[in-house]
Amino acid sequence: MFHRITYESWTTIVPIIGFILTFGVFIAIVIRAILMKKKKRDHLANLPLENENTSPDHGKED
Repeated sequence: MFHRITYESWTTIVPIIGFILTFGVFIAIVIRAILMKKKKRDHLANLPLENENTSPDHGKED
């Protein structure tokens, strides 16, 4: 009734495992982004726009 499943070539299962791992990581990132608090989400959204240097000389050339 039960037959043992054997793969003739291990190279057929490697892409399946890779896809499952990639899909799992993608789903984990999506869930984390959905559950993120609004304050943290807004901070990360504005992060590239924030000024890193607070010195008044920033951007001036001598």
